[in-house]
Amino acid sequence: MSACPWASPSQVTLRPDNSIQLVTQWRYGSWTACSVSCGNGKRARYVSCRDAQGGVADESSCAHLPRPPEFSTCFSPCGQWHATEWSACSVTCGAGRATRQAVCSNHRHPVDQSFCDPDEKPVAEQECTAAPCPSVYTRQHIYEQPYGYPHDPGRHPGHSSWNVPSADNQWRTGPWGSCSSTCAGGFQRRVVVCQDADGRSNSYCDERVKPAESKSCDSGPCPLWNYSAWGECTQTCGSGRRTRLVVCQRPDGQRLNDYNCDILDKPPDVERCNLQPCPGSASWHRRPWKPCSVSCGRGIKQREISCLLQNQTRIEEAHCSHLPRPRTQKTCRARGCPTWKANRWRECSTTCGPGLQKRDVYCRLKGTGRVREDLCDPHSRLPTIQPCLTSECTPFTWVVADWEHCNATCGEGVRSRKVDCKGPGRTTVHDDYCEPSSRPSSLQLCEEAPCLYMWITAEWSQCSASCGVGFQQRIVSCSARPSSYSTQQFYPPSSFTSKSCPEPQPPATQPCLLRECSHTTYWKVGPWTMCSQTCGAGVMERKVECVTSKEQPSKHCRPSERPKSRAACQDRQCEPPNFTVNFIQPSCVRMDGEFYLKVKSRILQVCIYCAEMQTDSPKEYVTLRSGQTDNYSEVYGHRLLNPFQCPYNGSRRQDCDCRNDYPAAGYTLFHKVRLDLNSLRIMITDLHFSQTLHGRPVPFATAGDCYSAAKCPQCLIHQTRILAAFVKCVFTVERKRLLTHFFLSH
Repeated sequence: MSACPWASPSQVTLRPDNSIQLVTQWRYGSWTACSVSCGNGKRARYVSCRDAQGGVADESSCAHLPRPPEFSTCFSPCGQWHATEWSACSVTCGAGRATRQAVCSNHRHPVDQSFCDPDEKPVAEQECTAAPCPSVYTRQHIYEQPYGYPHDPGRHPGHSSWNVPSADNQWRTGPWGSCSSTCAGGFQRRVVVCQDADGRSNSYCDERVKPAESKSCDSGPCPLWNYSAWGECTQTCGSGRRTRLVVCQRPDGQRLNDYNCDILDKPPDVERCNLQPCPGSASWHRRPWKPCSVSCGRGIKQREISCLLQNQTRIEEAHCSHLPRPRTQKTCRARGCPTWKANRWRECSTTCGPGLQKRDVYCRLKGTGRVREDLCDPHSRLPTIQPCLTSECTPFTWVVADWEHCNATCGEGVRSRKVDCKGPGRTTVHDDYCEPSSRPSSLQLCEEAPCLYMWITAEWSQCSASCGVGFQQRIVSCSARPSSYSTQQFYPPSSFTSKSCPEPQPPATQPCLLRECSHTTYWKVGPWTMCSQTCGAGVMERKVECVTSKEQPSKHCRPSERPKSRAACQDRQCEPPNFTVNFIQPSCVRMDGEFYLKVKSRILQVCIYCAEMQTDSPKEYVTLRSGQTDNYSEVYGHRLLNPFQCPYNGSRRQDCDCRNDYPAAGYTLFHKVRLDLNSLRIMITDLHFSQTLHGRPVPFATAGDCYSAAKCPQCLIHQTRILAAFVKCVFTVERKRLLTHFFLSH
């Protein structure tokens, strides 16, 4: 083999420095372990510039030499290749192809092929040779043409060419491989293939001139074990020891290390000698082994020994001290012992506060099953009861008031009631003290008597022009009253969609003429446009221009008499619910912050936060009033080493057989979420008012669990509570008006 890179002389380059020749070179350490246990990872090593004395030099001194890389990629397969059986040959005679599939699997489950080492992928295709194809021609004039093939091979059925040798098909040989033995007789092999003039493999070469695929090789005689004569025995009687030298040598006497010879054939270099007892000496006498100390499991066997003379007379043990003392005990193993087994703990006896958990414990023998409890050790019995605490019991409960009257005088409406969280002494506390999931409903649908729909018209307004043709307007709305009310009774008007009232709708505008204009100019007004909102408060506009009596534009009208070009309008109230919403703060607000709404003469702090009010595109956020434990998004980061098993009891155990390395894991708390006014949807990727406690940021209302990839009977469930109330802020271009629509849903 070629020399190793670290064994070759280092590259040196001389550079002048104050007329002194300095030698510098790059040096590097060994690679670190791969950054991942399996898959594609990275590894690094230390690289430094050294001078002739081995000291660290400035890297500019080695700039004239190529710098060795400090980082490199590494790959360790996460799975193993498994190949299927070879398919049948593609042809029934002659040369063909056989195929098979190579599958990358992990824990007997197929995975992507990138998890396995591509260099170790089994071959998926190989050549196969079936029986020779039968010939349909008679080999005549064999000496007139090479190998006797006919002139027209195209008529042969099932063949595009004749399977016969030709000058274009030649044997190609590869290099000889290494010898199979480092000494004595061995053999070498090489690859021999048949190829055509284009280098493609075929089977048309002459087998009579095929080169040899193997040959014998001899690297010299093998070393053998050589040994000297035995030395003297350490004792003349009573069992001694003697030794001899055993070495591995070549036939020429060259001594080698022991691993160059067959270690199983090494002759012994120590043996006992003079085993006969000494005359009149003592020896150890061994009694039979007693039964095992236990009836099951692992125990101890014991026996008695004594020092006896040849005449079986027992003497002091000191007279046998020159002999190795036999052991008096050894371990023994009887049949398996039954052990205590326990089922899973049952649920806690209480839903809150301290309680008790129970489980079944029984005596079990492996291979038999449940046996009598007296066969197990009572001192090692597992506990059958333990204390438990599911959650702390709190004295806070929800208290509801009576339902209020329906907000609709007829038809369908909504009624409400007050829901408070009460503590000890029936004192009202913050809602966070009570369980949110058990909170009673504060709204309920209600239905009154059927409605009768009618048009309600107001008085005509003053004429829009003091002279000449102008316009008058009035408010026209569709109202309803209960069918049980008489026409003389007073009833509060309720606005509905105009489709509920009879046709035709009374006009809302009409032309007017107080008098003919005596002056030459006057303000000309056009009709009002439709309201900017289909429900609730909006804006309508009209065209106002100064013209002469001949309808020509003029600038001589009095500004003080100019009619209004914009006015507030409201076709109907928005449903449901039928709330009157007023904005409390000034209409020209330019500071960021939360706003208050007045709903039915009651001031509520609606959780809306308007941000970036100084810009042309302010943003609206909904403030989340619940605790931080309710408004979070989480992707759990633990992954089982075997992803096809289930976590213990569906819970998060820190001592599980897993690793915490999932790159997308994170835990994000949300204080405010942004609202898209066009679609009335929460923009979950806006993290302006959020806090990521660990890991990567996680979008709002998002959860993930990387514990297991198997179909487990239990799983972790992460829920992010979605806000029930949506608030929409619509800003005008001048940002002088803020119209708020309040939508409430469950």
